Amino acid sequence: MAPDTRFILLTQAASHEELAALDRPNVERRMVIGAAQASSVRPRLRRIASRITPLIGGRLRRVLGRAGYLLNRNLKRRGAGTLLRDLEVDLLFCPFTAPTYYEPGIPTVCTIYDLQYKTYPEFFAPEDVAHRSQTFTDASRRATALAAISDYSRHSAITHGELDPSRIRTIHLRMAQRIAPESGQNTEVLNNLGLTRRQYLIYPANFWKHKNHEMLLTAFGMACADGRLSTDIKLVCTGAPGPRQEWLKSAAHGMNIGDRVIFPGYLPGAELSALISNCSGVVFPSLYEGFGLPVLEAMAAGVPVACSNTTSLPEVAADAAILFDPRIPSAMAAAMSSLVHDDALRARLVEAGRARVAEFSDSKRMADEYWTLFQDAMGQPRNENLLTGVHADGWLGDSLKVQTAPLAGVQKVELRFMAPDWLPQRTLTVQAFREGKPNGAPIKFKRGSETVISWPIKHDGDHFELRLTPTFVPQSCGLGGDQRELTVMLERCSILSGDSTRIELYPQKAMA
Repeated sequence: MAPDTRFILLTQAASHEELAALDRPNVERRMVIGAAQASSVRPRLRRIASRITPLIGGRLRRVLGRAGYLLNRNLKRRGAGTLLRDLEVDLLFCPFTAPTYYEPGIPTVCTIYDLQYKTYPEFFAPEDVAHRSQTFTDASRRATALAAISDYSRHSAITHGELDPSRIRTIHLRMAQRIAPESGQNTEVLNNLGLTRRQYLIYPANFWKHKNHEMLLTAFGMACADGRLSTDIKLVCTGAPGPRQEWLKSAAHGMNIGDRVIFPGYLPGAELSALISNCSGVVFPSLYEGFGLPVLEAMAAGVPVACSNTTSLPEVAADAAILFDPRIPSAMAAAMSSLVHDDALRARLVEAGRARVAEFSDSKRMADEYWTLFQDAMGQPRNENLLTGVHADGWLGDSLKVQTAPLAGVQKVELRFMAPDWLPQRTLTVQAFREGKPNGAPIKFKRGSETVISWPIKHDGDHFELRLTPTFVPQSCGLGGDQRELTVMLERCSILSGDSTRIELYPQKAMA
């Protein structure tokens, strides 16, 4: 596809070699130096700091905090610069949502998978909620266009992000045929687990809380106790070992179904495919899905499915699955019984499943839809005034990016900063960069002050970045629960022309 287009894959050390299979004459992998270290070290530093800060005294807290600022700044600076402009990039595509390498003026497309943290924040640690929220905010405000993997995810993004519906379109995942047709012939894994073909149900999912295993065990126990599932029917729950798996094992034994619930742990793809292909049916009681690919994979294997009637699952499964309320165990138990014992229903579901698989198997269609979205994004006007990097409440992180449209006459950008007197750092530094290189001398100002700074800009349009140091995380400094990485507050940002015309970029026009 698009052989005349050059594709550059920005990779981390951990995934660089795995992506070698994508190499083509027009596809280049480029490892982004330091990305793997920065993305893994910085969140761990924040978590550690948030735990030990309340236990240490004020003076030591400030010393450790300052050391943290310096280390954090150095880690983050490794990936900074004008990478996209240096590579002469026409569009940035962010398939994992976060617009990490966003640069003003370069069209950007981000994919939205789900906003589970909005519906079930209790399933996440506070720092995870903060991170996911910031990622969604960055994507929704910086992207030229957005793609959602389901209509449900699109509606969620529009609702929670207050998005213009024209900015986001649904592009379904179309990769249903990931289970090889011959998988059913491999019965070795069944023998190893003491299973018999067509005498078990399977739930192929990890043990995250939204996967709803507790209710599944309850429903399975009810169906076993009242005889709706004969004694030779077992339940297989795949997923990586860990505390959650051990807790569920204990719960199954406490419900007297421990000998009928199998926890095989993590399974290689071929073994998992064999288990799915040989089961009586797949039961999928998840409370939340952005799409629900395992449902389609089961249908592709010719297996009947029962799944939740919530979030994106009815959209994906349609009439090719038994739908049940995942919060009502009796409904789930009835669905499991039908999967095993209702032969006519099983046959109808398998046939309907083939039709759903055909709908979601055309990966070329998905690629064409993305290509159209890319073209539309690149066709949108780029000559506009943009300010990115300021939060809705006026706080800045470590970078503020400014893009200005062509305007006749002499121009300058004027910014007014406010540094509260309670900031942990005494002095802050602002350095302007153009094309990745320092532009002018750094400017310093003290906490407890307001500072007005101005820079001349090119009359035919300009873009530059202001980098601010040092940063701090309020929670890590004992200043409340805010987990954002902050520096100072922006009170105003304006473009001033020679005839005294003032164009406000903030607070009227800004993107976080």
